[in-house]
Amino acid sequence: MDSINITDAYIQQLEDFMNTNLEISLSKFENLKSYENLLVIQSAIENSIKLSIYPIKKGKVIKISLFGLKLSKKILKEISKILQKFQVIHTSGFLKIKNRIYFECYLNLSISESENKSLKASLDKIKNIFKEIKIEEVRIKNSKLAQL
Repeated sequence: MDSINITDAYIQQLEDFMNTNLEISLSKFENLKSYENLLVIQSAIENSIKLSIYPIKKGKVIKISLFGLKLSKKILKEISKILQKFQVIHTSGFLKIKNRIYFECYLNLSISESENKSLKASLDKIKNIFKEIKIEEVRIKNSKLAQL
C-alpha cells in the first residue's frame, strides 16, 4: 500500500488537557468552557512536530484520507463540492510526496450520524479518481481522570 498518514489525531477531554505538562495557552479560544473536548492533530515534518488543537463538543470525529497519483482542477472542484456540505475542522491541504498526492481532513461528524451516509455516497462517486479513500473515526482517548 502506498498511502501514508500525514497526521495523527486524538480527542482529549478538556479537563485532562489542562493537567498536562505542556505549557500551551488556551486563552485565545472564545467560550472554551462551552466545549468538553479538544481535537489534537499532530503533523511530523522532518525534525519537528506541529500540533493543531481545536475545541470540539463531540467525542468522535471523522478523518478522511485520500491518496492518488494526479491532481487536476476537476478533482479539486469535486472534493470542494463534497466537503462544503460538512463542517471541516482541519485539512492538511494537498501534498505531493514522491509524485503521489495526499490529502487529509477532519470533519465534525461521527460514523454513527446520518450525514455519514451522504458523505460515503459522495466519496463513492469519486472513488475511481483516487487510488485509496479511507474514512476513520477518531475517538476520545481514555480519560486519565476517569481512571483515578
